[in-house]
Amino acid sequence: MFLVAKDTIKFSILVGLAAIFVDASIAHGLLWENDPYWTYWVTKTFLITTVFLFGTAFIGIGIVPGLVLTAVHTLILEIYYQWLAPVGLPQEPEWLDFNHLWVTGLPVHFLAILGGYALALWLWRRNHPVLESERGETWRFVVYGLVTSAIIVATDGIFTQLLLLQDFPGITFFVQRLLISFVFVCVWTAYAGAGRTGVALGALMLALVWTTYSMYLGPRGLPFEQPYYSGYWDLWWFSFPGGFVSAVIGWWVGGWAMKNRRMITVSSVVIAGIMMGLPADPLYAQGRGTDGLAASARASGQAVRIVGADPVNMNSTQPVTGTITIQAVEMGNRWSHVQNTDAMTVTARFTGGEATYDVKIDRPMPRHPLGLYTTWSGAVLEHQMHGDTGIGTDKLPRMRPKIALWGWAEVSRNGEVIARAAPAHVMVLTDGPMQGVMLEIAAEEKSLAAEPDGYIHVMWPKVEALEMPENQERTRQIIGWVGLAAFVALFGALAVTRTPEHSRRA
Repeated sequence: MFLVAKDTIKFSILVGLAAIFVDASIAHGLLWENDPYWTYWVTKTFLITTVFLFGTAFIGIGIVPGLVLTAVHTLILEIYYQWLAPVGLPQEPEWLDFNHLWVTGLPVHFLAILGGYALALWLWRRNHPVLESERGETWRFVVYGLVTSAIIVATDGIFTQLLLLQDFPGITFFVQRLLISFVFVCVWTAYAGAGRTGVALGALMLALVWTTYSMYLGPRGLPFEQPYYSGYWDLWWFSFPGGFVSAVIGWWVGGWAMKNRRMITVSSVVIAGIMMGLPADPLYAQGRGTDGLAASARASGQAVRIVGADPVNMNSTQPVTGTITIQAVEMGNRWSHVQNTDAMTVTARFTGGEATYDVKIDRPMPRHPLGLYTTWSGAVLEHQMHGDTGIGTDKLPRMRPKIALWGWAEVSRNGEVIARAAPAHVMVLTDGPMQGVMLEIAAEEKSLAAEPDGYIHVMWPKVEALEMPENQERTRQIIGWVGLAAFVALFGALAVTRTPEHSRRA
């Protein structure tokens, strides 16, 4: 039984959702009790939908087609996670071993996807009459979607990745984009058409989908490098406009290639040649992760050191003298140290009594060691904490530091290193009940064994210098508001327009 183009899309999406649910609930939940994490779930849903969308157009729906397409999908899945991608992203990458992939993974994934397919087929047959469709109609439609998607991805590889970003993102990057693009192009063409308006808006939406996927889920560098993620500047100033231009060009060329079908083979050869010609490591590759929000502060002179059993008892202090300088780059808050780990350089030197201390913090703490609260990947700017916020300690009042850092400190006393990786917390405060620069080392667990109190807590009462990325943050917010308003205005105007576009539809 063959379906028309729109029904093929609907059925394939239903299979994708049903199959990933069975995979998550029974395979990974009941059987394995593990979580391969978000990139796996989303990418695999696109893979399932792609295989069943393309395959259903050729062999239709039914138990036998389901068995065949499930086998094809399972083989592609195991190969993909054998050589192209780890699980666990965007948190912690884990390359699966032979047992998990082929001994247990192959039969488990086959049964899980087959179960999802059977569920989708049952639901479909209960709600749709048995109508035979012309096989050729849907066949031409999915070939158009595949050719157009491949051209778009290849164009983006040349224009955006090579020319704009000057960085080869890895083979896995292009595989993921092809999966996303094929499903998107088919869905968009079926429902929005392939006229000028449909293509222009489709290119805009595909670029937005790509950028969103890259921001939250899509790694670069795989399979031959450690995964890394694009920063704000690369995503929105290069990838998004580059993706839009590439999609417009690729969509137009795809339509032309389908009209001149003899050129499909030629186009395929050209695409393959272009992709193979992309350099693996361009000489002028951009620095990765250089577009964060930079902030700095400094304090010096008289300060106080808290002493005694309570690390936050401001009534138990002794005088010290010294200097602290702080430089930090807040790289974003996507809740994964693989996606963004902040940068910091904190140096402090202070003297109290007969002891002189030197503190250096240049390694961020992406997560709290015990998972008690967030550390925002190491640095955060102007965010409430302590008090009743659940972040930090409730023994301090609620405060909103200009700069707050968590990192690992190297501590020396009179030239002798007494700790090489002590947990440290730094705050720069200009408002509220406490003001100044606060430096805490091992204050929570009091684990600094070389110190009598087990911790170091020093407070400089005055911030001498402070630089914040106010203009950069304001620019981002303005662009974000304009983008939201423009999106609503564009599709709102299209939604109330009563004259439909007479365009080619699948």
